[in-house]
Amino acid sequence: MYGAGKLESRNIREYETAARYARDSGHTGFIECLLTMAEVEWEHELYFRSQVASHRWGPRLRLWPQPPPKEAIRLSFKQELVSVAERVRPSGKLITDP
Repeated sequence: MYGAGKLESRNIREYETAARYARDSGHTGFIECLLTMAEVEWEHELYFRSQVASHRWGPRLRLWPQPPPKEAIRLSFKQELVSVAERVRPSGKLITDP
């Protein structure tokens, strides 16, 4: 349970990263599925964390870092989209100067 929970925690970030790669490479059709998979992994991590924490040895174990709330998965993705959109000129070119 401990190993599975730690792995699921990492998988959340990997799916979020994959969604960003899909966005940046123009494969926007994959974004929704990848974000959904990140949310599924979040649920899995929560389950395994609760199993480890409720075990009699749970209080003696040092758990992996807890991921942010589930809502943060899509929120951070949307915030990045807004941030990039604010920096795009009408010509479609990215504004790189501050």
